[in-house]
Amino acid sequence: MIDLDQEAWMYLALIAIFLVYFFWSSRRAKKLRKNRKNRNFRRRYLERKQKENSKTINS
Repeated sequence: MIDLDQEAWMYLALIAIFLVYFFWSSRRAKKLRKNRKNRNFRRRYLERKQKENSKTINS
């Protein structure tokens, strides 16, 4: 096995922590972006539906 000193293990641990945070953050950002897109789509859909309903009621 590779014989590493304490400083090398600390550097490896820092790199591992950074990679874990990077992947967690990117997955979280992707999920937030998807939720925002769906929320905007639903809002536009409901606005369009309300306009159509108001047109049929007024006609």
